[in-house]
Parts: sequence; structure tokens; C-alpha cells
Amino acid sequence: MLGEFKVNRCSRKCYAEKRPLKEGEWYYSVVVLKDDDYERRDYSAAGWEGPPEGSLGHWKCRMPVAGDKKLVLAPREVLIDLLRQMEDMPERAKTRYLLALILLRRRFVTLTDAPLDLPELPEPVDSDQPPIKWMHVEVVADGTTISVMECRIAKAEAQSLNESLNELLFCEASEIEGESDH
Repeated sequence: MLGEFKVNRCSRKCYAEKRPLKEGEWYYSVVVLKDDDYERRDYSAAGWEGPPEGSLGHWKCRMPVAGDKKLVLAPREVLIDLLRQMEDMPERAKTRYLLALILLRRRFVTLTDAPLDLPELPEPVDSDQPPIKWMHVEVVADGTTISVMECRIAKAEAQSLNESLNELLFCEASEIEGESDH
């Protein structure tokens, strides 16, 4: 299992050009190991020449624009409920699988053995297809078990699944803040 490490927030400055990043500007972030510690470096698009040798990972982001609506992840209970509701939506199996992985990553659920009362599961119609595999997760908050079909995701599907997940998982920060007022 891979260990976790803490990465600092965006520095808001280009590491190569030694200048502030502007609102709405695209930039690249990279994590490098320096003196037994992890260091994040941010580069403007113009200052980016690819990840430095020995980097552990990199990604592309955009600087926030003042006045843009801030999106936050929906509350834990909503996400778990959504995972349960999607059980009866076979057309959303890949989205459901990705949601389960996100919940696992956030430690809202943990992997567990198959529940004893698992219903009989259908086998693939086409004998050339591999058998269906299931991931079983236990909800940390209440100990209930949820079974999720494991799915293969093609590169061509990644963008549309990402958009679908973003629509499901994120809401405006003001929506969450408004709930606490009631």
C-alpha cells in the first residue's frame, strides 16, 4: 500500500519565472522529494517545461477567479446515500464504482469481506467476458455494508465520467452553509 504525504497548497507563484500567478491563469503543480521532505512547486504555463527529473507527480490547475462560485464536496451522508441509491441504476455502474473509490479514499467507507446475506449475482451473458467482481465496503459511520460492482474504465470514458461525478458530488458552498442555518 502506498503511504500518504501532505502536499502544501498552491504557492500562487511561478517557481521558474518568480512571478505571481494571475486570476484564471492555467498552471502546473509538481511534487518533488527534497531533503527527505516533499515539496510542491507551481509553474505558469509559459514557465512549464515538463516535470523535473525525479518528480513524484504533476497536475494542471487553474487559478481561481474572484467572484466565481466555490464548489465543495457534498456532505458525507449525502454521498453514502447516493452510493446506496445508485444500486438500482445499472447504467450508472461505472459512476457508482468511482464514487465508492472516492469514499474509500476519503475514509468514509472501508473495504470489507462479502456480507453473508449477499444475493445471487448474475453472471455475464457472454462467456468471453470475465466474471463480474464485487467490492464490498463498510460505512464507517454505521457499520452497514454496500456491495459495488468493479468496473473497467476506458480512457475514452474518463472525461464524461469525470463530468458526471462532478455534477453529483459537488455543490456550491453557499448551499451547505444555508443548511446549517435551519
